[in-house]
Amino acid sequence: MEQKKIDEERVRQLYNQMSDIWPADDKWYTYTHQRIIEYINRFAKKNGISDSSKVINIGSAGNEYGLPGTHYHVDIAEERIKHCAHYVVCSAEHLPFPDNYFDAGLCVGAVINYCDPLPVIAEISRVLKPGAKLVLDYDQSRSYEFIGFCYNHNAHIIETFNSGETDSVWVFSERLISSYCQKHGLKISNKEYYHLLTPLIYKICKDEEKAATYVWTDKILRYFPFLNRISCNIILTLTKH
Repeated sequence: MEQKKIDEERVRQLYNQMSDIWPADDKWYTYTHQRIIEYINRFAKKNGISDSSKVINIGSAGNEYGLPGTHYHVDIAEERIKHCAHYVVCSAEHLPFPDNYFDAGLCVGAVINYCDPLPVIAEISRVLKPGAKLVLDYDQSRSYEFIGFCYNHNAHIIETFNSGETDSVWVFSERLISSYCQKHGLKISNKEYYHLLTPLIYKICKDEEKAATYVWTDKILRYFPFLNRISCNIILTLTKH
């Protein structure tokens, strides 16, 4: 990975001051939030996550996305999680929990795009029990928005939008994240791609709201081989071995 870092203090301040992580009047984030919730609901039913499950929820901002269990909220922005029953203010790269502790994990909302993903994935794997399931969501570099710039690069810092604010994040190739997961004993059992055409619309018009009106095209493009893998977002189910 390039030897650059995201300014963690700036990210902390940005999220502490945000009025809403998933603003209802923002079509792009409303759709993203909806897709994550739908995926997690299917994940919970398929994998038997219950109220007795211990869940590590990394970069949660206080959201549980309808997933059952006792959530241990991890975030660098204390204002987002201080109301939660179990919370820890820390970086995802250094989790203060024992080995093999959690039954399930969440790391959604492109949390790893603010981090070095290798130590984050290593730490998540360490604290999950063998057989535990993880939902991981991230922004990838194989997106129409990055054609002619950093398309399908392993790792690249970009400037983007975030609820009306300019933000800097990493984007990663699918092969890089998959290799890190494999390295640390996390096997991919399911994956979905979303925001397929919308990044191209955004690249052309530079208008997030206008681009988001084309999210319906996901339902069509997901049935086309190869085209359905060019996307802004990937969401995975992984199992620790």
